[in-house]
This record gives sequence, structure tokens and C-alpha cells, in this order.
Amino acid sequence: MPSYTPSLLRIAQVAIILTTFTPAILGISVGDVFIVKTGTTNGGCDGKNIDGWFDDTVTLANSASAGAAAVDQDSRKYLMTFFSIRPQDDATKAGGIYRVTVYLKAQRAYHSMLLDQINRVKDVLDLKGLPPKGKPRLYCNSKWLQEQKWTDIAFDDVTGLPRTDQKKVEDVFPKDTNGLVPFWSDDLRQYLKADPGDYCSDRDNLAATQDQTGPSTVTLCIDNFASTQGETLANVPSVTKEKVSVSSLQVHSLTLFHEMFHLVLGTAGTPDHSYNLNSIVRFGTAKATENPESYTFYALAYYLGQTTQFTFANSKSAKKPPPTTPKRSPSEIDLGLLARFQMDTRDVPRGVWVA
Repeated sequence: MPSYTPSLLRIAQVAIILTTFTPAILGISVGDVFIVKTGTTNGGCDGKNIDGWFDDTVTLANSASAGAAAVDQDSRKYLMTFFSIRPQDDATKAGGIYRVTVYLKAQRAYHSMLLDQINRVKDVLDLKGLPPKGKPRLYCNSKWLQEQKWTDIAFDDVTGLPRTDQKKVEDVFPKDTNGLVPFWSDDLRQYLKADPGDYCSDRDNLAATQDQTGPSTVTLCIDNFASTQGETLANVPSVTKEKVSVSSLQVHSLTLFHEMFHLVLGTAGTPDHSYNLNSIVRFGTAKATENPESYTFYALAYYLGQTTQFTFANSKSAKKPPPTTPKRSPSEIDLGLLARFQMDTRDVPRGVWVA
């Protein structure tokens, strides 16, 4: 493996920065990936900055993919911080003692899975793949859904009008016994189940992805986005000192990036374990690789590490380390370190990280 020189690292940094322009270069727009609701009512996105958010989503996916594939020590620290993955080698090669170490085999498997999941999202954004249920819908509030009661007259899935045979919702759509209620989508001519009430009317809700219907949908609750945050990566506050947490550098476009993991990987396999950075950096690997916000913090941190004078490998800005060559021979392994780990990475105890 060749050593990493400052000039090579600068070239890599320029490559990351150039990914900002990937959507424009490839001619890919948000309308290529989503069927976007038009207008200003019933979930319409006219007048919203969805193009800027989409471009950032592509940029962050490229950054995350590059970071997960990188083998320099600083890049590997990001994986340890946000996913508890400590790859001592790349995801496909190992030599000497690594090959017979069960722990490292598990780590390489997690590393490969992580890179695969990021690249699945990236492929959808690059038009190299589709989500499981085809081209999804994008809405900019939850007014595209009409709440009903199970005993209401159902809508006809062909005409969109109330059924003339007077059949009730519970007659045409499986009734839920856990408190969920039916919602009708005139756009999709389908029903779905959800908690009662207008989802975006709760100010704590920023977005939702559901894959009950075909196609799946992403709903952005734009009116709930924090007014103190910028719109896009171009509006991230300047970082001029150390110990600035990545959690203080949030922008609106991160919400769409987060939802892409629900959309592409499926909602069942991507539970929102936490949105809080202090909790996320304590997760074990299995939990972290399910959690979409782990990918979101990771992608933003790695992007900032490539486009500012600081590294965010420990979730806060710090001076960048000098370039080093990853250790690859058994003689360079800290065997005591390996002995302290179990096969499945444990959650980090409280007090280790501060966001």
C-alpha cells in the first residue's frame, strides 16, 4: 500500500468538493428520482427549495461512500465514532492474524454492509437503481392524506369517488386493531394506516417515509424546519475553531438525506433509534447501522472534514492529523487492543463522548 502524501490528500479533498456539482454535471434532478407533488396545496412543493436539498443529498451520499471506502486512519476514525466499526484492514482483504480473528471478520462484514447500504442509496440518487416499490412520491406537507374512520364509506380506487355500493373502509382495507386509522390518498388511489391526526401539525415531526403503498412516499414537514438553521450545505456556519460539534452545524437538506435511508433500505429495517448525537455515538454497530441519523451525522461530519481545515472524526472539529499509512502487517497490531473486544461491538458507556 503506497504512503499518503499531502499532495495526494489534497487531490482527494478536491475530489470530494467536486461531488457538490455531480447532479448538475450528470443532469440529474429531484424530478428524475421522485414524482414531486406540484402546486402549493395538498402536499405541493412549488416554491420550496427541494432542488437545493436534493443536490445536497447527492453530495452527502457521495461523501459518505468515499469515506466508508477510504483506508487512511482519519477516515477510519469516523467509522469508529459513528458506527463503532474499527476496520484494521479494508472490507475485502486481510492478512496474517486478521484472517483468523473472529472479531475482525465481524468488523469487516459490518464494514462491507455499511458501504453496501450507503451505495444502495447513492445508486438510487444516481439513477442506477430504484427503491423497492419503484419511483417514489415526494410531498412537502401531509395534507395529501385524508383521514377517515373505519366505518366511513370507502373511496373507489378507480374513480377516487365514494363507492356507490356503500362499502365501508373496513370492508375494503384490513382493519387495524392497534389504534391506527385509515388515510386515503387521492393521488395514489390507495389507503394506508397511521396514527390519527395530521402528521405535520406536530411541530416535532420533520419528515416521514412510508412504504405501505406502491409507490412509497416521502413527506417533508417543511413548516417545522428550524428557522435558526440554513437551507443547504452552502449555509453551514463557518468553522473557525476546535471543539465545534457537528450537531451544531445542521441544515434543512439533511432531512431529505435521512429519509433516503428509510426509502431505499425499507422502513422495517431502519428504525429511528435516536436523533441525538450523544446517544448515537454510544450505539453498538448493529444498532448504528440501522439508524438513519447515524448515516446523516456521519456524512455531514465526513463532508466537513474534507471541505474545512478541521477533521470531525470524533464528532467535533479538531486539528487534522498528519497523513499516515494504515498498519497492515501482523507485527504492527496492538494485540492487547484486540483482546479487549467482543465479536459484536458493545454500546459505548455513557461519559465517553460529548456532542
